[in-house]
Amino acid sequence: MLATYRSILSHPGAKAFAAAGLLSRLPIAMFNISFILMVQIQYDSYEMAGRVAAIGIVVWALQTVPTSRLVDRIGQRTAMLPLLALHIVGVTVGIWTAMNQGAEWVLWIAVAVASLTGPLGSLTRARWSNILDTDEDIHTAFALEGALDEVLFISGPALATILATTVWPAAGLVVSTVGTVVGLTILLAQRSTEPPTRTETGGASLGLRVPPAVIAVTFIAFGLGLMFGAFDISVVGFSEELGYKSWSGVVLGVVAGGSFLGGLLYGTRHWKTALWKRTVLGTVALAVGFTALAFSPNLLVFAVVGFLAGLAIAPTLTNADTVVQRVVKRDQITEGMSWLRIGMGVGVAIGAWAAGYLVDERGAHAGLWMSAGAAIAMVGIALATAAVIRRGTERPGVRDTQDVHPPSQRDPDEWVEQPPVSPNI
Repeated sequence: MLATYRSILSHPGAKAFAAAGLLSRLPIAMFNISFILMVQIQYDSYEMAGRVAAIGIVVWALQTVPTSRLVDRIGQRTAMLPLLALHIVGVTVGIWTAMNQGAEWVLWIAVAVASLTGPLGSLTRARWSNILDTDEDIHTAFALEGALDEVLFISGPALATILATTVWPAAGLVVSTVGTVVGLTILLAQRSTEPPTRTETGGASLGLRVPPAVIAVTFIAFGLGLMFGAFDISVVGFSEELGYKSWSGVVLGVVAGGSFLGGLLYGTRHWKTALWKRTVLGTVALAVGFTALAFSPNLLVFAVVGFLAGLAIAPTLTNADTVVQRVVKRDQITEGMSWLRIGMGVGVAIGAWAAGYLVDERGAHAGLWMSAGAAIAMVGIALATAAVIRRGTERPGVRDTQDVHPPSQRDPDEWVEQPPVSPNI
């Protein structure tokens, strides 16, 4: 299994940017849960914590496309350094306000500014697409990135919860911010693997000419986000109801551990099943798993079922990323994937806000049922959009059992569901 990943990691600079990118993405796993815990502890309200988190997530979602375009146009280093500075300022103001139990509207401003992080999750994926030559290798790299994300989701929530409940309510935010500063500094210093800017390639932004297949998986990402947003805050409430609040991060980490294993195994195979079918099957597996979670009577059962349910998370995310990779041009990868992040971000915001209210008013199981409902709805979305994804990812004359040229090497007649621009980079 490891030989598959060793092949792509042998490319010059790959190990270095993969490791630095992992550290720079700490906020993806720690920022939201850390802010929720800090606000809930300081103000004793899940609903308020959900509102504040939702504001930040909406801003994060809305900024992904413009900041991704900026990264593609002027380069990762030039675009990301100012955004890093804004993140630091926002976190600092947020901590100061919460620790002094200041006005909620100040927290809204702080979390909004801190959420202007740029496309952290796409920086290394864009670098993989820049240095690799085949669809098989890119599929493996995206699966590796999904698995590395799960390393964060295994350790990040557990660390954030332990720090917030036993050390200091804002300690998780401090660790997250330090990690992204160190990681981005190392990542952005590696110029050899940085993708060329759009100025250098003569490429163009997607703009509003987004391929239908990308729009389709964006709706699936919305369902994923709704599920995640409701799930995260409900797990904290469920653990507190049972008297084990400090274990909530560990439970989230166990679920992420299942996702890590699922993503790792998924990326070692070159699947013969069509991508659109795998996308639908992934959502079905999530619906079954997260519905079973809502019946859990205690944390032990919850953790076991959560691990099994988590096996489908990373593969489903990998499928969505792969759809984008197959239907957009190389220099539009960051922007294309940002649409998925928008869908997921909006879903997380709505899920966190609504679940916070449900946990306060009706108990944690109500939030867990909302998460299960979102997973079931996601199956419906996947089935409704399956034909669109199929048309966008299956090229004429190519069987499902075969892979094709990467985006930069496709012939014009292989280019399906693309924006009306030249298919050659």
